[in-house]
Amino acid sequence: MKKLAFISLILVFAPIYSVKAQPNGGFENWSTVYNILEPDYWQTLNFVSLNVPNPLSAFRVSGIDKHSGNYALKLKTVYFENNPLPSEIGDSAGAAYTGKVTISPFAYRYGFPYTGRPEKLEFWAKYTPVGDDTAGAIVVLKKWNGMGNDTIAIGGVNINATTGYAPFAANLVYYSNELPDSAVIGFAASKTALVARLNSTVYVDDVIFTGWVGINQYDKKTEGVKIFPNPAKDNVNIHASMEAADKIQIVDASGKIMGTYKIQNCEVNINTGVFADGIYIFKIQDNKNRMLSEGKFNIIK
Repeated sequence: MKKLAFISLILVFAPIYSVKAQPNGGFENWSTVYNILEPDYWQTLNFVSLNVPNPLSAFRVSGIDKHSGNYALKLKTVYFENNPLPSEIGDSAGAAYTGKVTISPFAYRYGFPYTGRPEKLEFWAKYTPVGDDTAGAIVVLKKWNGMGNDTIAIGGVNINATTGYAPFAANLVYYSNELPDSAVIGFAASKTALVARLNSTVYVDDVIFTGWVGINQYDKKTEGVKIFPNPAKDNVNIHASMEAADKIQIVDASGKIMGTYKIQNCEVNINTGVFADGIYIFKIQDNKNRMLSEGKFNIIK
């Protein structure tokens, strides 16, 4: 059997201080697309079943399997016996993201228009993993700069086994004072290829942005902090000139702690040679583990 591979799902207009759901965050509205039932404003990987004998991985559910309203989204990790696009989507399914896919020509279109600065993405989920599998959620706020997308904020959370629906929240870490112009939200029944297991099943309902992060909060958090080079390859230096700074914790986009490093002479040099490509969050803490500042850097090799 080929290895299972989780697709990374990183890549609405909200008035200030409002609480605003993403379109169809309750999964109440569904439409038939390419002869497959799909949640409006969301894209699943069911299109891989078109014209080839592959199992479906996303379903509309009701009754005891929904949290509120009439319906919820069910995602199940399945295996593609006939993968028409192995270089694009890997061999496992059980994922959904905001946006849509076009079949001819094949292209992902991630996200939806969004101009708010929420504090977190909240949702309800229940999860039945197989083995040590873990489900996950991720959210990214982006802004087009004329040549590419800048990352305004990113957040993620693991979804562990639950016997019934439980609340989850992905806290957003901001890297810019800018307002975003779009948002991408993604869910997966198997978060990583290393632990993905067939038939792991997650149910998701009532997805909503909450809170508000002011544009001045970013400046206060990053004052006195410098990071270079960024993007990094083999090493990254973080300079923190604040008096109480004691150590720096590095966290990946999923929330996994990669390491904690003692600050010496206001600086830490981190060997990133063993880190995978991607976005990492650094948290500057005092000697009582209270966070003083946070930011992010990229690794590109």
